[in-house]
Amino acid sequence: MIKMKLSWLKASALAAALIAAASVLALAQFPALFVWAAFIGWASYDHSGATGQAALRSSVALSFGAIMAWLVAIIVAARGSPASATLLTAIVAGIASFVIVAASRLRSLRIVPAAFYGFASTFAYLSLAPGAFTIEALISPSLRNAVFSVPLSLLVGTFLGIAHTSLARILACQGGEGRRSLSEAHASKGGEA
Repeated sequence: MIKMKLSWLKASALAAALIAAASVLALAQFPALFVWAAFIGWASYDHSGATGQAALRSSVALSFGAIMAWLVAIIVAARGSPASATLLTAIVAGIASFVIVAASRLRSLRIVPAAFYGFASTFAYLSLAPGAFTIEALISPSLRNAVFSVPLSLLVGTFLGIAHTSLARILACQGGEGRRSLSEAHASKGGEA
């Protein structure tokens, strides 16, 4: 048996490469899920601390942001006329942003950046997917509806982050060292992980 002891940075980089490649191949089989959103969910998990608590809080905030964006889209799409859709979107998105930040007083919604990642991911999908920003699609009980497909994709990313951290820990063979997120490893070593 070959034993290798990689630094945390090298183990994390190798784990990221393996998980990223596998996730691109796997998600290609599920067109209703988005690898780009999964990578955003993964990043949110990692920068939130890469712990069980980070997974829970990041996932809740990502989903909350996606739901807030979906509500904005419902209001705008229900209006029907594109004449002043930009102004209406700006006003409703401003109100939603206020709610996202104000809701951070709740323990489960304290990761405000994750909520905005969910919000932005949902609008990215709505803006780019043909027919997604219609009232029909927004109320559809299917993965065509952004309120289902985007949060699910983001949550897949949380699991990718958990898999990345676990695989990096195994590759590093360093017990406690592998329990940190990559950003924490960089911070504790002055950029040299």
